[in-house]
Amino acid sequence: MAIPANRWLLDTTILVDLMRGSKLARDWIDSLPESAPTISVITAAELLAGCRNRAEQRAVERELDLYEIAWVAEDISASALESYRHFHLSHNIGFLDCLIAATAIKNGLSLATLNLKHFAPFSDLQVEKPY
Repeated sequence: MAIPANRWLLDTTILVDLMRGSKLARDWIDSLPESAPTISVITAAELLAGCRNRAEQRAVERELDLYEIAWVAEDISASALESYRHFHLSHNIGFLDCLIAATAIKNGLSLATLNLKHFAPFSDLQVEKPY
């Protein structure tokens, strides 16, 4: 299946960069069509987990409101677990990255990340470092 070039799942690294004030991250995200950016519920949870106070949490929540959230369904969970079985020892891949990769694959989305190494083992995943 061909993955549409304008549909993206944004990895946590992109949103962390954005929340830290990266102009490159903001410019790239702003260049996407309004309907393009999606995040995994995993990314939302990771961003919220990084908040140190209510002000940071409010800023994260405002940013999260701008994206469609892709939820983890049974088929995504099963695929992620299978990938984790195959790759966690050989590639030191974490289960959350397996969930993010499976979410992108199952939803026909390209994955934008700053950490290509984490997603290298997924041959059926279109992954790109966007800036």
